[in-house]
Amino acid sequence: MRTCGQGECLPVAVWLLICVSTGWLVVAPVMAESPVPLTRDGRNKRDPVYVDGGRRIVYTVQSDDPRLVLMSMDTKTRVSERFFPKATLPELKAVFSRDRKASAWLRMTGNDQLALLVRPRPGEKERAIKTAKSVAWSPSMTPDGRHVVFNLAGQLVVHEIATGKNRDLAKSGGRNDWPSVSPDGRQVVFGSSRSGDVELYVVDFDGGNLRRLTSRKGLDMRPAWSPDGKRVAFTSVRAGNYEISVMTVSGQGAPANVSGHPERDDFVTWHPRGQRLLWVAERGGRHNLVEWKLSPGP
Repeated sequence: MRTCGQGECLPVAVWLLICVSTGWLVVAPVMAESPVPLTRDGRNKRDPVYVDGGRRIVYTVQSDDPRLVLMSMDTKTRVSERFFPKATLPELKAVFSRDRKASAWLRMTGNDQLALLVRPRPGEKERAIKTAKSVAWSPSMTPDGRHVVFNLAGQLVVHEIATGKNRDLAKSGGRNDWPSVSPDGRQVVFGSSRSGDVELYVVDFDGGNLRRLTSRKGLDMRPAWSPDGKRVAFTSVRAGNYEISVMTVSGQGAPANVSGHPERDDFVTWHPRGQRLLWVAERGGRHNLVEWKLSPGP
């Protein structure tokens, strides 16, 4: 076990981010538990998200027919069931408003075609967001359910659900992807290759005040805001290994590696209460959801 100096990552998951002071990441040891497996089937998974206050998890899993399906798991019993039982086409990456009344997800509709569907309220028929390109990707919904931010042909687009209008966000050279809207709906964190390396950036929802969060060789992607809006968890790829890292949104100090495992850890999300992280862990070629407690609490 070792701590990190400035510009250096913590390699183990038994250190808890406490505060940032004078440009250094300040950490303290805690009695952290090992990540707890929530699934054991070993199938490829991605994009987990807590819903209903953390009582359920919606995630994507590889299936036989269709190839990708959305599942919903009861976190108490750990029993999973199809989220859309009648779906006949592959579907993935479901996102929700804070009250879960509005939702959006991706559906494969043909070769090289990926449609983004939205449902403003429960019981309404879903509709596809109309775009000039055939592939939408990486949706994130605002907490109030009024907008969806997504990647279209390598650039971020903000879609207003009520009017159907689209606008660009933080457009640049290179690729912009993996948007995540902040809990207050005022900012978006995302990954971008505009500087060469894929780094994390944060921008106001209206497109102002763009700033860079990470400046490291490698790949930083798939960011997720903490419920208090003060931290971001994300996937960091160094020397070919995918790890889960956490950093402050202020950008001070070095990101902390909280997975610390030689095999792949990816697709991280936060529990609504902020005490736990959930991600997909690959161990021995098997992919399962694991949950890790950051701090004491339920």
